[in-house]
Amino acid sequence: MSNDHAAGSGPPPAPGTAPHDPRPTAEILKSLTANGQALVRKEIELAKLEVTQIVVARVTAVAMFLGAAVVGLFILGFVGVTAAKGLEEVLPPWAAWLIVTFVYILVAAILGLIGKRKLTTPPNTPERTKASVEETVEWAKKQVQR
Repeated sequence: MSNDHAAGSGPPPAPGTAPHDPRPTAEILKSLTANGQALVRKEIELAKLEVTQIVVARVTAVAMFLGAAVVGLFILGFVGVTAAKGLEEVLPPWAAWLIVTFVYILVAAILGLIGKRKLTTPPNTPERTKASVEETVEWAKKQVQR
């Protein structure tokens, strides 16, 4: 495009007509190719960034599950026996152990729900990249039609 219009030294082109570009066609095509390549590289960079964010979120979720499992194993032995023995002072032994079992089930369910939530956030697809590519395709179609 000509910079004459930005400087205010010439009249703007008539509506519906393309502005005159003084560069030779070969130079315009070379510029278009270079810009297209740069655009594709930027789209790939954005996709890599989004995929990295998705992977980090999934690894964090797996780490939460593993942490919950390790802590659960340690707690299972120490607190379970202690709680059951304490409850045996006021309840029959079978009732004390049953209550402790239900508490463990509740804790496991809560940790499982937290892990599930972590697996679904962020979404599994690179939404920003898809939107950016769609915008670029629309822009390119308009440029070709001019």
